[in-house]
Amino acid sequence: MSNIARFGQIALKTEDVSAVRGYALLFSDLNFSLSYGQFAAVKGPNGSGKTTFLRIVAGLAETETGTIKRFVPETASGRGLFFLGHELGLRTSETPKSHLTDWADIHGVSRQSIPGALQRLGLETRQDVPAWSLSAGQKKRVALARALVAPCPIWLLDEPASALDVKGQTLLCALMKEHLSDGGAILAALHDPMEISPDIELDIGAFVS
Repeated sequence: MSNIARFGQIALKTEDVSAVRGYALLFSDLNFSLSYGQFAAVKGPNGSGKTTFLRIVAGLAETETGTIKRFVPETASGRGLFFLGHELGLRTSETPKSHLTDWADIHGVSRQSIPGALQRLGLETRQDVPAWSLSAGQKKRVALARALVAPCPIWLLDEPASALDVKGQTLLCALMKEHLSDGGAILAALHDPMEISPDIELDIGAFVS
């Protein structure tokens, strides 16, 4: 099934999900669904559980109660999920090019898309520079380039605009729009508004009983 053919089909669904941090309840009875072609923004004050919710959806954290259902094609790389968190996972000694090469190999995809991804993210002249000498914004661009090297239908982004300058934020929005136009789905935790408007706003604070 092509990406376009998935438009309108459910990408992921949460049923009665709750989460705790220590002894504190973050949210409960969270029911939510996201369809392909949609962008949902998760909002709420700091500490409300936005990151926890994204990590639960990504399978990186467990729920206290409830279930997560993900509907991804069997042909999708990895688990069909691209997760971009605060920790970018770049070793100080590796370069953008070597990092993306490892990323392609780990996900079993061709390395042929790496030059194009580096160019699209404006990293051509920095592709052989070790990560320790890259700016925070450049490191974020390297992390975003992973989505182009090993495409996944569902993007999970935790404050994706952080560390990016105005030009970088414009590029991020362009990538997000292209992903949605191609039939992808995006769930992103946002602190500040972006140039791209969400189809759905999920106020995580509304699920605190």
